[in-house]
Amino acid sequence: GVVFPGRFVLPPSPEGPLMSDAPVKVIPRLDQKPWAGDRLAGFGFERSAGPEPYGEALLTHGDAIGARETGERDTLASLAAADPTRFVGSRGAAVTGSPDLFPYLVKFIDAASDLSIQVHPDDLLAREQGEITGKTEAWHVLAAEPGASLYLGLADGADADAFLTAAESGSAAAACMLRSVPATPGTTVVIPAGTVHALGSGVLIYEVQQPSNTTYRLYDWGRLDPLGNPRELHHELGRRALRPALRPESIAPVAMPTMDGHREMLAATRGFALERIVLGAGKLITLPADPSPNTITCIGGVLKLRSGGAQLIVQRGETAIIPAGVVSELQATLPCVLLRSWTPDLVQDVIRPARDAGAADDRIAALSGPLDDVRELL
Repeated sequence: GVVFPGRFVLPPSPEGPLMSDAPVKVIPRLDQKPWAGDRLAGFGFERSAGPEPYGEALLTHGDAIGARETGERDTLASLAAADPTRFVGSRGAAVTGSPDLFPYLVKFIDAASDLSIQVHPDDLLAREQGEITGKTEAWHVLAAEPGASLYLGLADGADADAFLTAAESGSAAAACMLRSVPATPGTTVVIPAGTVHALGSGVLIYEVQQPSNTTYRLYDWGRLDPLGNPRELHHELGRRALRPALRPESIAPVAMPTMDGHREMLAATRGFALERIVLGAGKLITLPADPSPNTITCIGGVLKLRSGGAQLIVQRGETAIIPAGVVSELQATLPCVLLRSWTPDLVQDVIRPARDAGAADDRIAALSGPLDDVRELL
């Protein structure tokens, strides 16, 4: 169970759930993928001993573990069920409709080869299929090889029925009908449910999304699993989920007011927001008590996180969760870059501070990508 060798070795856990305001450090669920590379190891994650590399580190999945340096630990699913006030929050429960589900899913994804061409269901279709939520997501590109691409929507002039027919027949022509966008570090896109898309080869991303892993694969590049079998495809449900007009664009970050360092909003929807925070050594910011748990991932440097009467040291590649309703201080021990995810109040957390920092309304509205989540509140 050690994901950060030499940094965070867990002793045996006492019995009982973590009923406390203190933050927890995340031990993620690591998933093997046929398209995966080895760059997650660069963030401190262990290497796979199985037939495929680890392609995803799921930081806020129910199977991930929240641990305190006292040795207490439990899965996030158990924490959310046992202490929903802290690990779901009133705002989280409101957006998912579930009182005991951690309200958003955060991942690292490392693609050495192209992911499947896929589409995700919206809330209505997902619930019809017995799921709690659909899957709208945001990608923030951390690294990309020269010439790498993101596949986002259908290309100009591509016909949706022709695309689906090609995908159903297994024809590579399906891939030629997608819109290809250059992947460069720092690129952020919001991908609404219903968008046909694929993460291109050579791209490492940080993803935040609705708390669902439901994916309808339409075309998988002829790929076979370790046993020589093709992976399951989902053409009927994919056809129902597809919204051909969706073509996400890169989002320009919006500067946010701060006394120290630099903060910029990267994406904001009803279900989740993503912010980038840069702090020089010794610099500190305070996050107010929020009716949503906050997830903080250190992309570079070393962070000292204080909240709920406790302190955590968060190093590059590590993630901590601040429970809802708890004031926290983030102080850089070494210059650091952080990514913060939470379920926002779009007016209070995004629109007002962005306007205070001088952002124009059209820039603020674009934080939701093709969605109208922010725009309809301006």
